[in-house]
Amino acid sequence: MNRPYEFVKGILCNGENSGCGCVEVAANLADEPDGMVAVRDTKTGGVLEFDRHEWEGFIKSAKNNEFDI
Repeated sequence: MNRPYEFVKGILCNGENSGCGCVEVAANLADEPDGMVAVRDTKTGGVLEFDRHEWEGFIKSAKNNEFDI
């Protein structure tokens, strides 16, 4: 299903690092009944969709430094 996502690029992707590819997030439909958040890779255009609960879990884990990056 094609959804009307409004992707937003991170502020660190607009300068000299933009040639490396960035990740964009569209959360404009998160509060819809079947609320989804989409993540897009600017290099490939590939889109992953997450439901609101999956996205909230990811954000919580990221804020708690639970990822080894």
